[in-house]
Amino acid sequence: MSRLAVMAHYDVAGELRPHVRGQVEALAASVDTLLVCTTATLQDSARAWLNERARVVERANYGYDFFSYKVGLDAAGDLTAYDEVVVCNDTYVFALDSYDPVFAEMATRPCDFWGLTAAERLAPHIQSFFVAFRPWVVSSHAFTRFWEEMEPISKRRQVIRRYEIGMSRRLYDAGFASDTYFVETPEDRRIARERMRWWAAHRSSFPRTRAEVREWRERANEPWNPARSLADRVLDNARLPYVKIDTLRYDPYNLDAKRLLELCERRFPQRFEGVREFLEETAQYYPLRDTERLLPTPLALEPLFPRVRYSDAR
Repeated sequence: MSRLAVMAHYDVAGELRPHVRGQVEALAASVDTLLVCTTATLQDSARAWLNERARVVERANYGYDFFSYKVGLDAAGDLTAYDEVVVCNDTYVFALDSYDPVFAEMATRPCDFWGLTAAERLAPHIQSFFVAFRPWVVSSHAFTRFWEEMEPISKRRQVIRRYEIGMSRRLYDAGFASDTYFVETPEDRRIARERMRWWAAHRSSFPRTRAEVREWRERANEPWNPARSLADRVLDNARLPYVKIDTLRYDPYNLDAKRLLELCERRFPQRFEGVREFLEETAQYYPLRDTERLLPTPLALEPLFPRVRYSDAR
């Protein structure tokens, strides 16, 4: 089976961090053609390293990762020449040495397109940091029109709504079915729901009226984002085989990201090499977003939402 992977890359300093190099190597070991779409500010040493492992396409930094995907797919030529086409980015740390186990598992699943995880917030969709498409999807009118009609957008929320959610919706409307590598267990869902309750409590002032209680309950019952709320499942023999950089940076679900990173460094030392330094060096460029800010929660609620405690034996 022949595969093409288009990887979107951006680094504020034009570097190629160790965890990104690891992902490039994992992809290169598992696909026939790897194309990395990056910015023209890439350092010469990083460019030379990439050129030995992938085809490099440089572009101006606008339009977020989806426009990098578009530029990369356009540069790749005839997409129908491949049995599977993948788009992914550098916003996560991949825990495995190659994507072979993932591709092998998903080859047994009867789906038209798939990802590592899916989310249902706003609308059901495959999370766009890694999506793979079967050849009949790539050759479909819905797929080609989606990319042909794409325009660069400068606002992150609009990109999520129009392109991340919009891409899945376009394919669902065309009759295609999706699947995910990570399969949640009942225990995963129970834990994720409790973490959503914690998330809701810390983004609301103490509810004092019936309307405020109703609003809090609605927030607590929103669908969760497994990439964030279940990130510690990477420690279960990489059942969820990645950790998002934003989870380590912002820790929105109170997973104790510092401890999570420590355990990931022990369990997957090569894969998480340099991640700690990257977070420290780039912290000034990634201020806390409004959606990540927490409100102080009354102490009476705190016992309901304990911080995750990791066991070294896990």
